Amino acid sequence: MPVIRPLPEDVASRIAAGEVIERPASVLKELIENSLDAGASSVVVEIEGAGRKRLRIVDNGAGMDPEDCRAAFERHSTSKIKKLKDLDTLSTFGFRGEALFSIAAVSKVSLSSRRTKSKKAWRVEMAGGKLKREHEAPPVEGTAIEVSDLFFNTPARAKFLKSDASERGQLTRVIEEAALANPRVGFTCRSEGKTTLRFPARKEKKDLDAARERAADVLGEERGDALLYAERVSGALSVRGFLSPVEKLHSSRQLQYLFVNRRPVSNRTIQQALYRAYEPFRQKNRHPVAVLFLETPADALDVNVHPTKREVRFRSDGDIFQTVTKALSKALLESKGIPTLTPEPLSFASMARASAGSPVREAAAAYQAGEAAPRVPFWPSKAPAQEPPRDARPWFDDGMRFLGQIERAYLVFEADGGILLVDQHAAQERVLFEKYFSEIRDGEVGEQKLMLPLAIELPASAIQRVLALGERLARAGFAVEPFGKTTLHVTSVPAVLHKAGEIEDAVHRLLDELTDPKAAAADSRYDATATIACKASVKAHDRLSEKEALRLVEDLRKCEDATCCPHGRPSMLSLDRQELARRFKRPGAPPL
Repeated sequence: MPVIRPLPEDVASRIAAGEVIERPASVLKELIENSLDAGASSVVVEIEGAGRKRLRIVDNGAGMDPEDCRAAFERHSTSKIKKLKDLDTLSTFGFRGEALFSIAAVSKVSLSSRRTKSKKAWRVEMAGGKLKREHEAPPVEGTAIEVSDLFFNTPARAKFLKSDASERGQLTRVIEEAALANPRVGFTCRSEGKTTLRFPARKEKKDLDAARERAADVLGEERGDALLYAERVSGALSVRGFLSPVEKLHSSRQLQYLFVNRRPVSNRTIQQALYRAYEPFRQKNRHPVAVLFLETPADALDVNVHPTKREVRFRSDGDIFQTVTKALSKALLESKGIPTLTPEPLSFASMARASAGSPVREAAAAYQAGEAAPRVPFWPSKAPAQEPPRDARPWFDDGMRFLGQIERAYLVFEADGGILLVDQHAAQERVLFEKYFSEIRDGEVGEQKLMLPLAIELPASAIQRVLALGERLARAGFAVEPFGKTTLHVTSVPAVLHKAGEIEDAVHRLLDELTDPKAAAADSRYDATATIACKASVKAHDRLSEKEALRLVEDLRKCEDATCCPHGRPSMLSLDRQELARRFKRPGAPPL
């Protein structure tokens, strides 16, 4: 018997489907793209069971005749490519001919379609990649396709789907992206029989006005009205979009939508350029809101890098980086009233190195320049801590005397003939971090009800992701509930957050940490707890009395790791009497 043999057709088709269809949102993305390619001006989405049970998409596009309805489910069947050179001139979304084939391989699908001006519609029913039935159907406008029992024949893949709330959030994000890229198209979403999203087709005369209004529809009216417009054309490459002013940065990086030739993408070059433009103005842990559209010739990029076409590769990353950076920098500078001069050409390599720390993870870099501090072991680790250097080793004395503050940021103490310097923010951050995390671990988090709910405006997809974390947030002392389609009400927060002005920022940063799909589970727990401790702590330049300073040091000495804050920045430095004498080149002074 031969060892190497071809895979059975049904096995091969399911493996191929796994490359394209990862979750219900993958199905929705492919089908919406088909509707847009068909010239639809209206797309209606119906969802049941977070897309696992049923997804139905109805559009008013060009439709298909019976022969095309059958051929659409065959592998690598497409109307957009006839020869290899066509790949260099594609302007449509779908082109591989894998979408319907892959969807049908792992679900039950029915498609009804009628070509424009035809009097008859045709219906095709598939299950597990096999044609079950086809027949004439009542006339419909455009195409209606229904996908049910997703992954019914691949249960192993179904086990890897997230909670219903999480999957609904992914579905909503797909609709938001399609709506932003196509403001002249109307989108409606009904989930479990209720209308959850409605983006009417924008009728403004100017495309710019339509795009701005659609951005406000998705991001919220208040946030959308504040957006700046940026534009730059460099040869065949153009950059247009909307971005937040420097005084309205957001605690979350999830309100960033990037499009290349109207296709939603994830691309590190564009993201680095976005953060480079904000570099002179942005505080750490604050992120721009952005809806950016790049238009480039089809032969200048490769959208075939990944089966989902989410990732793209440019022929010249340097040109992309420079054009995006210049466009956004000019808009930001003009909004600040700063005259703009033609800058020297930027070096993409140097900018990429400058951004190598990635705007996506900034824990230790938020406190210091240069290399990030080593990662502190996840609390409450019982592993023996590394011996701190001599100057960082904490030491205390019951006769400690408070001498004052330096720039109202560092506390100065005298004890046993030496000097102890304490960073007041880092010290209290460590104290609150250990206290808060132990409360979470023991299930005894103190909560405080807010007299008035804190309203946080987020896109509907972000609302879904937050609601999926309801139990985790409750264990952390937060109570949240939806209010409308794009607003979240926070009704309760941990008692440790006693500063009203910090609550909204803390909540945004917490949600950002918990919903970051790239963060490891342990890291996200650590970072989320550190975020709350950071926002609740006394800040640099806050005045502390002698009693408050001594109490802070007393609390710090009780910590399991008093040497640094949760982000790895030192909390104290000490110079004992021997070290002072050595540095002043003295043999040593007798104690008083």
